[in-house]
Amino acid sequence: MIPDEFPGLQRLARRTRHDPASVEVLAGDVGRRRYLRLVLGDGRSVLGVVYPAEETESRLRWNAARSVLRGRVRVPALIADDQEGNQLVEDFGRVDVATLLAAEPENRAAWLERAADSAALFAGTPDPGINPRFDSAFFRRELDLAREAVFELWLQAPLSGSDRAAHDAWAQSLAEEIAAHPQVLCHRDYHGNNLFPMGAAVGAIDFQDLRTGPDSYDLASLLWERTTLAWMTPQVADRVIERFAAALGLNPGALRQRLERVLLQRAWKVCGTFARAVAQGRGEIYRSFLPGELDLVRRLLTGEGPDRAFRAVFEPRLTGIC
Repeated sequence: MIPDEFPGLQRLARRTRHDPASVEVLAGDVGRRRYLRLVLGDGRSVLGVVYPAEETESRLRWNAARSVLRGRVRVPALIADDQEGNQLVEDFGRVDVATLLAAEPENRAAWLERAADSAALFAGTPDPGINPRFDSAFFRRELDLAREAVFELWLQAPLSGSDRAAHDAWAQSLAEEIAAHPQVLCHRDYHGNNLFPMGAAVGAIDFQDLRTGPDSYDLASLLWERTTLAWMTPQVADRVIERFAAALGLNPGALRQRLERVLLQRAWKVCGTFARAVAQGRGEIYRSFLPGELDLVRRLLTGEGPDRAFRAVFEPRLTGIC
């Protein structure tokens, strides 16, 4: 039942007695990994993961990260790995936290608090050194790519020399500021589509890029991303921030201030990701997300220093869009 284009996974499933009664080929992610849900004869399911040769390092990082996280955070069990790019892993199911947040408005705060608890478990884990730490140069590259994508590729209106200087001064200042925040281990992509309900807890997938970074980084991903932007309120966010802060012994007010600065960097980065996708014709769905992300950037830019200078560049060009 496994398609012939996945011969290695066929062999692994047969060898480990996971021959499926039916197979569902799942949508891929930003990498080149392929995912298949194998439904077994007794109704149980497992996930088959196929890594092409160029994704070998990603597979090794996933294995290493899982070994560090298991026993701390609920992560999928590794059922089998043929060391040739094919894996069978535990299936967390079809319903992720993003789906629950959309379907159960009355339970949003509760699920986000559970997700905050799991984020705190990540944060409390010693860095295994699988990936390099976030640093100011990394954050600055993301901001520069966003500038290029929004102004040059999407709007087709490159910045003048003076406006480019204002953006770059802001980007450098913000990158250095958030790189100096207190550091913890971060999932790196901690949002509702990578989180799954596991009873009263939340399990996580796609953790191979975990690394040390600002202590509010995963909260920024969790609270303000494309599936939460339309309904997130300060009241809901505050509950989650306080829950995370209490778990780690942090001052919630100071954490909230740091989060706003990290969120500004992430929001502009995400604007760039969406703008690039739209400009390159890779997904019209991102066009609908852009106004909300751009508005978030506008709201987070302060009226002081480099923020003020970039705001003067940002607002005239994006009026009517955000």
